[in-house]
Amino acid sequence: MPSLAATYYYNASVLAEVAEFLRGRWVAVHCERRMKDGRPLLVRYWEGEPLKVGSKEDLARLYAQLRRLKPRAFYGTANIYRKLDSREDALDYTGNVALRTLTWDIDSTPEHWRATIEVARAIVGELEKEGVVKSVWLKWSGRGMHVHVHERAIPEDFLAQKGVLDATWSAVQLVLEKVRDRVQSINAKYGSKIKVENLMDPQRVFTAPLSLHRELDAVCVALKPEDLDDFEPSWTNPSSFKHNPRWREFEDGEAVSLAEKALRKVGGYLRKNRQGAAAGIAVQAVPARPGAVFREGLTLSSLRLKERPGPLYRRRLLYNPRLAVEFLEDILSHYVLGDITREEVISLVSSTLNVTLLTQGYAPEDLEKLQDLYGQALQILRAARSPEDVKRALSGPREQ
Repeated sequence: MPSLAATYYYNASVLAEVAEFLRGRWVAVHCERRMKDGRPLLVRYWEGEPLKVGSKEDLARLYAQLRRLKPRAFYGTANIYRKLDSREDALDYTGNVALRTLTWDIDSTPEHWRATIEVARAIVGELEKEGVVKSVWLKWSGRGMHVHVHERAIPEDFLAQKGVLDATWSAVQLVLEKVRDRVQSINAKYGSKIKVENLMDPQRVFTAPLSLHRELDAVCVALKPEDLDDFEPSWTNPSSFKHNPRWREFEDGEAVSLAEKALRKVGGYLRKNRQGAAAGIAVQAVPARPGAVFREGLTLSSLRLKERPGPLYRRRLLYNPRLAVEFLEDILSHYVLGDITREEVISLVSSTLNVTLLTQGYAPEDLEKLQDLYGQALQILRAARSPEDVKRALSGPREQ
C-alpha cells in the first residue's frame, strides 16, 4: 500500500505549489528513513551538488531519486540564490544571495494553537505599524507557525548595498523584540510556553507551503493575515487541506523602511550583540574587549573523537571559544560515526568558519586560532577518501 507521502505528492497541484516556493532556494528533504541515532535523514546534496528545484517536474524527479529514502517533507532556505550549481555557491552567503525571506518562527505545540494564532497576530500587527502589509503571509508549520515577508519586499539592490545578512536579520530581530512582552502575556493567559525566534541564520531552512510535516500527518498550509481569525487545525488535513495560494503576493520595496530602521537600531547580523543595548534592543551585550583564552595554537591532533557527540544544531557558542572547539569535535565525530554525509560535514564546518565564529564575541587572538583550526579541518575533510581518514587525524575516544 502506498505511503501517505507517496499518495499526497502524486497530486500535480501540490508539486507545483511546493516547487514555486523552492525555486532559487537551497533545498533540504526530510526522509522517513532514519539515521543510526534514530533521527530522520535530512538530505541537502545529491551527487555532491546542493539540491535545487526549478519546476514541478524537477520536484517530481527529485522525489523519484530519493524514493528509497522515503521523502517526507520539503524545505527551502530563506536565501534566494543567484546560482546554485556547486557547494561553493550554496555556502557563499554574501556574494551569491540575492534575496531573503524574512521569517519569524513561532515555536509552539498543537494543543496551544489558539495561543499561537494570537502571537502571530501580534507579529502581523507590528509589521503593519511598520508599513508592511501586502507582502506578509503565514504558514502553519504543524506544531507552530511561521510569519513570512515576501523576499521582494526588500529589493536586491538595497540588500547588496546594506548587506544581505545584516538587513534581513536585523529586520526580524527588531520586530521580535517589540512583541516579546506580548508573547509573555499570551503564555500567561493560555499556560503555554511559546517562543518566537529569529532563525535568519545563513543555512536555516523552512518548510515549503503544502509540504507534509516531517512527522505529523499534516500539511503546512499557507495563510494571509485575514485568514487568521478563521483558521482551525483541520485545515491541515492532507485529504482536505485549506490553503491560500495568495502567499505569492507582495509589494516591491514594502519592507525597506523597516530594514533601514532595524539597521540603525539593531546594527546588523555581524554586530547583533554589540549595538543592541545602546539602541534600546534587549540583546545581551558582548564585552568590549574579551580576554584571550588560548595561549597556544590549536591543532587537529588536539581534538578527540567522541563516542556520543553532542547535537549539531541550536548550539550556544557565545563568548566561550572552548565551546567552538567542542562543537568542531562533535561535528567531526558525527561524520566518523556515520551520522552525517561528507557533504553535510563540510557544509557545517564551512558555515561555522565563515559566519558563526565571527558573531560570538571572541577575542581576536582566539578567533584567529579557531579560524585556523576549522580551516585545518576543512583541508582534511576535502582530502579524505573516507571517515576513517578523518578518524586517524583525531587522537582517540574521549570518555563521556
